[in-house]
Amino acid sequence: MKNTLISEKKLNIYKAHGCKGNCYKCTRKCSDAEQIDVQSEVIDGDIDKKYDAYGIAIDLGTTTIAAALVGFDLKNQAGEVALTASCVNHQRKYGADVISRIDRASDPEAAEDLRRLVTQDICGLVKELSMKAKSDVTTICIAGNTTMLHLLRGYSVSGLGKYPYSPKSLDLEVFTGEELSPDLSGYKVILFPGISAFVGADIVAGIYALDMAEDPDKKSLMVDLGTNGEIAYFDGRKIYATSTAAGPVFEGGGISCGVPAINGAIKHINIGDFFPELDIIGNDKPIGLCGTGVLETVAELLRCGLMDDTGLLCDQYFESGYPLTGEKDITITQGDIRNVQLAKAAIYSGIVNILNGRDADSVYISGGFGSHIDIGRIKNLKMFPEELVPKALAAGNTSLKGCIKYLVQDLMGDGEKALLEIKRITEISEVIQLAELDQFDSDYIEAMNF
Repeated sequence: MKNTLISEKKLNIYKAHGCKGNCYKCTRKCSDAEQIDVQSEVIDGDIDKKYDAYGIAIDLGTTTIAAALVGFDLKNQAGEVALTASCVNHQRKYGADVISRIDRASDPEAAEDLRRLVTQDICGLVKELSMKAKSDVTTICIAGNTTMLHLLRGYSVSGLGKYPYSPKSLDLEVFTGEELSPDLSGYKVILFPGISAFVGADIVAGIYALDMAEDPDKKSLMVDLGTNGEIAYFDGRKIYATSTAAGPVFEGGGISCGVPAINGAIKHINIGDFFPELDIIGNDKPIGLCGTGVLETVAELLRCGLMDDTGLLCDQYFESGYPLTGEKDITITQGDIRNVQLAKAAIYSGIVNILNGRDADSVYISGGFGSHIDIGRIKNLKMFPEELVPKALAAGNTSLKGCIKYLVQDLMGDGEKALLEIKRITEISEVIQLAELDQFDSDYIEAMNF
């Protein structure tokens, strides 16, 4: 069973409420009793193969938690991904973004519930993947943004919500699974280190996965398209890192018909002569637009002259929005376009200011959004400087890939060396505060247009 879809399973660990777990469509907050949705798929390797050792890599995202079962073949000294799984982050009941969760965590009971929810999500993924392993899983490696890791560990996030934005810890951590949950007894847990309050362990894992800081003769840029819009640039000697408030647009948030990248989400669109041609995840009936669908729709409206370069829809669609379906139940509105402008302007001006006139040999677009993005289809949005577009590569979930890379090295017996490499990334990193740069505001305003 190699490179085939294994299953799409629901672990009924908790009783779901009436919306059957489809909380993205539910107008009320989820109850405490929720259902964990786990999707499993072989993307590389052979799940029927018995490996000599296993580890589990986890990307703890604000919206989605992704995991991979990594198997190691001692004879061939090789590791590979045997199985992947994912679920929504059930902390969403407290808000879709980190700021909302930081605010709610000021209540000790809510803070404990936030910790409990994400721990249960991780335990569900670990259980799902461990059941498929042919021998014991020994190590779990986790990366995520600073807020998510703080909430997981039960650390106070009060310092992350106000200036000077002071984290409780940015350290690389190694501890036993029991410290998170009795269900994780027997596991060793590795938490990647972070760089700052808003440039977290997920970015460090991405830099590590891409070997960005290994070649002094190669200048590399990584752009993680998420709510914070983290950007990292290696000039051959140092890493310059920053974050810019892009908002949740890249994950379908803040959009009238936006949804996460789930079955039924429109991921690609082409506006033809008579009606829009839609590419839908799972080939299901469309339920909304995920991040790539949102950006491509706006790019297509611009290409077809249905929107001008200031982002203004033509008169025909200004009030009602542009319909993507015959039933007109899924539309892109003028307000949606404005949110896209705010997000893309934040990314563009962040890139321009962190480069500060310097060039990049390679440009990596990372994050869950970066798994499906087609740079060529959205280049007219001017989200990236024109000279960088030909160099841009969709790198996918580099946070998860960094955890996978560490596990392979650890299973090979090179775990200590790998940890030193990871620590070095934080040691040569310098945080750039965009708000303190005189040019940032003017660059941001100029980048609003298409």
